[in-house]
Amino acid sequence: MVNLVSRVAIIGAVFIAVAYQFIFKSIVFHTLGYGRKVSSIKDFPDVRCGKITELGLEGCEDMWLHEPTGALYMACSDSQSRTQWLPAVGFLNATGRGLTDRIAVLDTRGPGRLATRIKWLSVENFSGIKGDGTMNLHGFDIRQDKNTDVLHILLINHRPPIDSEHGEPLNATSIGANSTIEHFRTEVDSDNMRHVRTYTNALIQTPNRVAWVTHDSFVFTNDHSGKVGFRRELDPFIGGGTVGYCNQSTCNIGYSGFKMPNGLVRGRDGLIYVPSTLDGTIRVFNLSENNHLLKVNEIKVPLPVDNLSVDKKGDIYAAAFPKAYMWGKSSKDPFNVAPPTAVFRIRKFVQENESERKPHLEMNAEYIVEKVLEDDGSVLPGSTTAVHDAETGRIFLSGIMSPYIAICESTA
Repeated sequence: MVNLVSRVAIIGAVFIAVAYQFIFKSIVFHTLGYGRKVSSIKDFPDVRCGKITELGLEGCEDMWLHEPTGALYMACSDSQSRTQWLPAVGFLNATGRGLTDRIAVLDTRGPGRLATRIKWLSVENFSGIKGDGTMNLHGFDIRQDKNTDVLHILLINHRPPIDSEHGEPLNATSIGANSTIEHFRTEVDSDNMRHVRTYTNALIQTPNRVAWVTHDSFVFTNDHSGKVGFRRELDPFIGGGTVGYCNQSTCNIGYSGFKMPNGLVRGRDGLIYVPSTLDGTIRVFNLSENNHLLKVNEIKVPLPVDNLSVDKKGDIYAAAFPKAYMWGKSSKDPFNVAPPTAVFRIRKFVQENESERKPHLEMNAEYIVEKVLEDDGSVLPGSTTAVHDAETGRIFLSGIMSPYIAICESTA
């Protein structure tokens, strides 16, 4: 019996040592960022950054730039309500959810003070929860019609669960959010957006970011394996999450086996780029004829990544977390904890004789990953999105928990 106990103890010790080396060590040091040295924005002398605190732009998870005009669209909330209702991180107190989430539009190239160049889009033809017209916003994407000023907005909307028969609220901590993807229509320079349709499907479970792929279809990330439950709790250790595809008639899972996929984007090369919050890997996909994702490449980023954006030149900008554990603290106290942030530029290297996209060569494509910004939390928000305006060189940063946004300009 003693020998058996000894052998079990030895096996247990070996298992713990192996688990630490290959799982927990990676989570503690790489994902959470304990012990990681973080630069200050002062270490980037060619950049000048400033907080924008006076516009009421709080809890802006995502941004999209209208390249021709410089209009910056943002999905915003208020930072305090995010601490109560944010299904992506397990905050499921529906009674504390935000009631003022909306899309802000900032004219980033016009004259005068910023306060005179911001507007908030009013919503038409949308009932919200029992007629209150409210939404709880996360990621979004916008597509412009080719020959008009019409913009089509796809929004992640984390609705609280409601009993469909009696209209009474259900226990979100037990069943999770009732998330949907909403399609709105607006126009450049418009002050409102009109609801077109709601996409609801059993496969839209934990949506985080959405990206148009055609005029009537899109892909989206489910950032966890499920809405609630024990399996979801294991996601940081063994991975979880999917990318789904929807058109006007159906949805399907395009790819699974991710490690908490986050803010995907469709590149100007037509490929789908899917980042991981857990390991910083960006997986690159083709969309097949049967609406599944075919993996063609991987890009290694040295930090956990949130949202991706694409600029006019086709470069990808990635918002990243140098110390994710600090971001976790800020998610509970956003006005007093300022987590570090970093931004990477990812540029596809194309040979001169390969300037036209050749699908069979995508597996051999090379990407140059360069850190363009990093801050210890003194100036930049705990950013979930970074958007680059190739016309002006400015970088706009916002965070889902942050009580402000930031704008950085090149001084070179």
